Amino acid sequence: MSPSRLARYFKSSRDNWKNKALEKQDKLRGFEQKIRDLEKSREQWKEQAKKAGKKVRELERELEKVKKTDKSSSKFQKVIPLIAIGHHYTIQTIQISVQQVIYGGNSYRSVSTTMRLLSENFEVDSPHFSSIRKWVARVGLYELSREKEKRDDWIFIVDLTLELGQEKAMIVYGVTLEKYQEVIVQEKRALKHTDGEILSLEVTATATGEFIQEKLELLSNEVGIPQQILGDHGSNLKKGIQLYQKNHPEVIYTYDVTHAMSNFLKQQLSQDETYQKFLFFCHKCRLKLQQTELAFLSPPSQRSQCRYFNIERLVNWGKQLLNAPLEVIVKLMPQANVKVIYQRLKEKLFWLINYEESLKSWELMVFLTRSLETQVKIDGFNQQSLEKFNNQIISRIIPDNLLEFQEKIVKYISQEISHLKTEKPVLATTDVLESIFGKYKHFSSRCPLKDLRQMLLTIPLSTMNLTTDVVKNALETIRGIDLEEWIEQVFEQSMLSKRKTLFSAA
Repeated sequence: MSPSRLARYFKSSRDNWKNKALEKQDKLRGFEQKIRDLEKSREQWKEQAKKAGKKVRELERELEKVKKTDKSSSKFQKVIPLIAIGHHYTIQTIQISVQQVIYGGNSYRSVSTTMRLLSENFEVDSPHFSSIRKWVARVGLYELSREKEKRDDWIFIVDLTLELGQEKAMIVYGVTLEKYQEVIVQEKRALKHTDGEILSLEVTATATGEFIQEKLELLSNEVGIPQQILGDHGSNLKKGIQLYQKNHPEVIYTYDVTHAMSNFLKQQLSQDETYQKFLFFCHKCRLKLQQTELAFLSPPSQRSQCRYFNIERLVNWGKQLLNAPLEVIVKLMPQANVKVIYQRLKEKLFWLINYEESLKSWELMVFLTRSLETQVKIDGFNQQSLEKFNNQIISRIIPDNLLEFQEKIVKYISQEISHLKTEKPVLATTDVLESIFGKYKHFSSRCPLKDLRQMLLTIPLSTMNLTTDVVKNALETIRGIDLEEWIEQVFEQSMLSKRKTLFSAA
């Protein structure tokens, strides 16, 4: 190679090594700077860790002091906030929000507003109403899906509820016979919502007797064969329970006393032309009086459904108004002319005199039914139920036209106690489940379209004691995706969604 070419080659090689050396120097300086930054950051985090450790030890000492302090020494205790895994709000905030919905009957937006007002003066979070709605559904689904105890002394209370549309919900409320006989009966009280639990909730468009039997069989495999089943005599429900009894003849089927007495009154009064005319005049009278100075005398409004559950309201109104002194009515309207008052009373309420004797008969019918209901709702059905009932009505003279009605009640009692195998009482009413349904209808009435949706999960919620631990376990067990999967599995597309889809395409 020529000397000039060698010179160019060595010069190029030197420049390459020189550039590489410069790059290495730059990297070294960069690493030195990074090391200094990391050392500085390490010292800062080390200092923060020391402070945090010191704070933890202080809090642990304070916690020990709180545990040692007698809880009764102070009315108000400082609550240590708890956070469920994956949640922003404290368990206490979630618990209070859900309790306001279930115990207070407040709407989701109302609870959200209440929490926002409290947050302005107290250390309370203010969640959005949509968050509260999801909390309620998730806690309800937790209670519904929670594994129930398997026993051989369950009492099943079975009923169906429906809303707009074809779908029906079959609910099974369970309470143990041991608790009923040893606690409820001894305390002389009716069942509370929290005395039992919701064992099953099934949604279907065809609640046939075979469907009800199948669900009862599946439930029995999970929690045990019950000793007693209560229900009304709805055709599908009655058929399903009787089909179930064929496989389990040892199970007692009790006809709910409230529905039984209501049906007896309906059979007696629906064919009574006098009573039907009385209802017509009551409705007409209410319309005439409701916008006048005599509005306080108007008859109570009649229920659109289950009218014969509460006929005593109308009967008591008529009887008390007939016995009310006219002088008192005049004193209650000091600005009006006496003669005008008498004239208006004659025009609006004189018709009531024609029903004075009928009201006595209807009052006696109410007395017979309510006497039995009061007795067995406290004591249950037992071998002495018929004797106690006869002792209660012995002071009343039963006219000939009501002897058949009385005989129906006696026959009903005899039939129910004929199934008893021991001297111990059994449950006689489904009122606790009807009460839970009433609370659910209060919630569902706020829905845009009253179809069966996730609002059904307020039913198992009504039977829960919403403690902090329960709420925490529920939210950590049931995820939002679990709730969505349950809704998709149980329900079809909602009616509101169908309506929006249709109208958007119009």
